[in-house]
Amino acid sequence: MNQEIGSIMAYMYSLFPVQIYDKELPQEFEVPSMYFPLPTSFGSNDTNQTYLKSYTLNIKVFHDDTNQAYYQAEKLADTIASNREVIPMVDVDGAETGDFIRFNRIETRDGSNGAAMLILNWDSRYYYHRDDVPAIEYVDITSGVK
Repeated sequence: MNQEIGSIMAYMYSLFPVQIYDKELPQEFEVPSMYFPLPTSFGSNDTNQTYLKSYTLNIKVFHDDTNQAYYQAEKLADTIASNREVIPMVDVDGAETGDFIRFNRIETRDGSNGAAMLILNWDSRYYYHRDDVPAIEYVDITSGVK
């Protein structure tokens, strides 16, 4: 799991402290709970030094009935939106790093059988791999005047 997904999971748990599933949803799962599947992503060019990856994470929120699940997903979405659609990044110990994730879009959808969806979209920038090249220390230019 990458640091962004872990940060989202930690933030959601701080708002709605229930059982979280991230591998495979078991046959008998707890209610209320949240399920974090793998996100979908696609890459594109960004700048001369970075490339962009756009992520979509479809979080399933489970509750006693579909209405309660939807209202909880909506409450989570509103909390993120009220923080300017930004959440803090955390390290493996749960300490804030000083970096943030800014969401492009937050969407809620009702599901069935006590489930609702909270859909988060965001972009991340990563540096291209660059080979280490020794710095030029001395340049000798000999030029004549025409």
